[in-house]
Amino acid sequence: MTNPYDIYIKTDIETASPLKQIIMLYDKAIVSLKQAVEDIKNNRIKDKVENIHKATDIILALDAALDLEKGGEIAKNLKDLYNFAYNKLLEAHAKNDTELINDIIEILETLRSAWEEIESKS
Repeated sequence: MTNPYDIYIKTDIETASPLKQIIMLYDKAIVSLKQAVEDIKNNRIKDKVENIHKATDIILALDAALDLEKGGEIAKNLKDLYNFAYNKLLEAHAKNDTELINDIIEILETLRSAWEEIESKS
């Protein structure tokens, strides 16, 4: 049986503007990383792995969606930030480093805020 909440979320994503979809991806990555921090603190290794995997998948998707020709310097800078975040998450994962994960959360929250500001002006 299909969960009504899952249907709502799927519809919400499918009908959202491209900017809103980007913001939603940031939200999911941030929530996953915050949960990974809690997983590390509570020694829930399997859950930590799943949450970091979700976040890295989102970062890779955001990176893959960049159009370096149309986006110019901004797209290049975002690509550098995504690569940095991805590599640091791999390091944090290997070391169970919650501080490093929190640093990545802060970067993602800053980027999310910038996208939200762009959306509010469009």
